[in-house]
Amino acid sequence: MAYRLSRFCHFVSGKTDGLTAVYNALTLGVVIVDVEIAERLRSLSQGMISADKLETLLLPEVLQQLIQHKLVLPSESQTDLADYLQIQQGLECRRIGILYLMLTDACNLACRYCFVENAMPQYYKFSLMTEATAKEALDLFVKCLASSDTIEEPQIIFYGGEPLMNLVVLEKAIDYISELKLQGKLPFNTSITVNTNGTLVDNEVIRILKKAESLNVAISLDGPAHIHNTCRPYHNQQGSFQDIMRGYRTLSESDIEAGFCCTISRYNVNNLKEIAVWFVKELDAKSLGFNIMIENDAATSLRGELQEYAEQAAHGIIQSFRFFRENGVYEDRIMRKVNSFIEGQVYYYDCGGCGHQLVASPDGLVGVCQGYCGTKKNFVNLGPDLNPLEHPLWNEWRQRSPLSMEQCRDCIALSLCGGGCPYSADIRHGTIWSLDDIFCVHAQKTVTFLLEELIQECAKD
Repeated sequence: MAYRLSRFCHFVSGKTDGLTAVYNALTLGVVIVDVEIAERLRSLSQGMISADKLETLLLPEVLQQLIQHKLVLPSESQTDLADYLQIQQGLECRRIGILYLMLTDACNLACRYCFVENAMPQYYKFSLMTEATAKEALDLFVKCLASSDTIEEPQIIFYGGEPLMNLVVLEKAIDYISELKLQGKLPFNTSITVNTNGTLVDNEVIRILKKAESLNVAISLDGPAHIHNTCRPYHNQQGSFQDIMRGYRTLSESDIEAGFCCTISRYNVNNLKEIAVWFVKELDAKSLGFNIMIENDAATSLRGELQEYAEQAAHGIIQSFRFFRENGVYEDRIMRKVNSFIEGQVYYYDCGGCGHQLVASPDGLVGVCQGYCGTKKNFVNLGPDLNPLEHPLWNEWRQRSPLSMEQCRDCIALSLCGGGCPYSADIRHGTIWSLDDIFCVHAQKTVTFLLEELIQECAKD
């Protein structure tokens, strides 16, 4: 019998400890070996080797682990192809567990990188969602949940624009969600998230938010005042930092915990570690999510800086993660991958937009991604006959994953990437089936970081 390496095998060497991670990027299997053994294994990538010779190169227990984790296969075995096809079957799961209610497509801020507002056509008419549209969207979500594969925790996200500019419908929708839970149409663990810039938080907002069960408030904040005000000014170019701090304090004093979303733009990409420390030391943040910038017309000049931005963002996120980990802060961007890596679970999608969410726009349409709100591309009419679980639009986006993209097959981040943002790929390259270049760098560097961390832990033992 002869053996070969799996086509999904990758090698990552430790920096100073003489160890190498042999990693199956498809199944997430990993074996730590010393550098000498790793070099012997690399020779398998050039072809096949007999069982007798392989047994002389490797200790029996090492060979057993490599075979167990499907890193070394019999030469005639089709196991890696079979595993690939089997894992691809996960893309057939039809579930919609996220609803975005865009209470308005208008915003009181003029953030320089906003992929929603900056993509609006010149004569776009902004609007407010009506109570009727909110209820119709919630009823559609209920229908989708009833027909979906298992969903552990459905999510309803109030979004914009700035959702706090439409308090009447925010309150009506929260009340209706409570009714649906009492009627048994929505699970009681359905969470409610309000994504807000925080500038409009006052006592009336607090009163409304107090009515919501399983509430999460996510405030968009890009760092200390001198950084944030550059990124997220009002339309008159005045900074919004002080008003956001006032809103955050109002939430805290009312016992409503808020997390933070920090968008990584060209204005703060070199300051991520500084920003991370500031969030913890100054705001005592318990959770934060870094958002990689999504392409828009105002950001086209990034194209010339794309690789530099991608490298800086990936490095800064990892640096910040190390700091957050030491201080017990949950950072969502990397932790999604950490959890999948630890559990050995394939991470199919990084975005709910890949066929797993509804986005209801203020004018009564529903789509797959809020980025298209201005053009209404990938939006359809919201009506009683709509079934997103069977609709071609959601079916196509559900298939958009590294696990179905030929150009991703040999990537070290294959089963931990999630594919980044289809909208960014579309805006940058003209199709959702292209790569989200920036996210590729983040994913690859994150997987390499996780393997290097595992090597360090093994070296300690």
